[in-house]
Amino acid sequence: MNSGATQAATIGVIGDVHLFWDDEDVAFFNGSGYDLLLFVGDLAAYTQIRGQRVARSLRRLRVPAMCIPGNHDGLHALQLGAEIAPRAHRLRDVFCQGQARRCRSLDRALGAVELLAYSQRRLTPAGVPLNIVVGRPHSIGGRRLACLRYLAEAYGVDSIESSIARLKSLIDACDNAPILFLSHNGPSGLGDRADSIWGCDFRRKEEDWGDHDLEEALRYANSNGRKVLATVAGHMHRKTKSGKRRPAQVEKDGVLYVNAAEVPRHRQMNGEKKRHHVKLTVTAGGVKAEDQWV
Repeated sequence: MNSGATQAATIGVIGDVHLFWDDEDVAFFNGSGYDLLLFVGDLAAYTQIRGQRVARSLRRLRVPAMCIPGNHDGLHALQLGAEIAPRAHRLRDVFCQGQARRCRSLDRALGAVELLAYSQRRLTPAGVPLNIVVGRPHSIGGRRLACLRYLAEAYGVDSIESSIARLKSLIDACDNAPILFLSHNGPSGLGDRADSIWGCDFRRKEEDWGDHDLEEALRYANSNGRKVLATVAGHMHRKTKSGKRRPAQVEKDGVLYVNAAEVPRHRQMNGEKKRHHVKLTVTAGGVKAEDQWV
């Protein structure tokens, strides 16, 4: 911990886990000296049982931690398939049954790790004042809201407009401390190429796959004189389907955007197993993001 003008907090951002988490990760982060850990979601893959195992491991963390649910968290494979398919509206309502129960089960498994969505937290990690604004959960990106029936029941969000309004209300609840957004998918407005930081790489047509409601929330914050330091998210894996690489971070209008989804986050490097996360160094006036392989 630093003091005075150089006072800084360190925050570990863990990208889409997708089951790549083990006891060595727990031991590393417990001894890392981080002030806060942020998980951008997708702890699970296509089965919730194995995702629960990851969650039960995360509960052994001794560092304060927050997690936003990704599109793989609380959704079984059939539901996720129906959400992705362009003509499966009826199946979405059928397969979403039980999502609230599955999310509660995930929340219980995480223990002290906060499972958050549409939330605002005022923190002072290492003495640095900071507002954490947590965005829409279970995002699959693009123009349509996934898990709409669940969002309506759990959060009163039944359209992109009501999601924007909900996010704006979270910003209004913040004090004058800087804001850091935690989301599963990043905002739209940062590129429409397949290898843009949140561009679509799995369709023939390249397009912006970021969340429009998050873009509008960021615009609202900036237009109201709020200091937004960064947005951290994942979802769109850094390596695209064609083998290209997305940028890990982009700065625009004074805001740092970080895509932490280095998947898989466990790699063999020079015969040694390495684990990925992003280190944020945050001061009252700025933020720096650095990839870490440990």
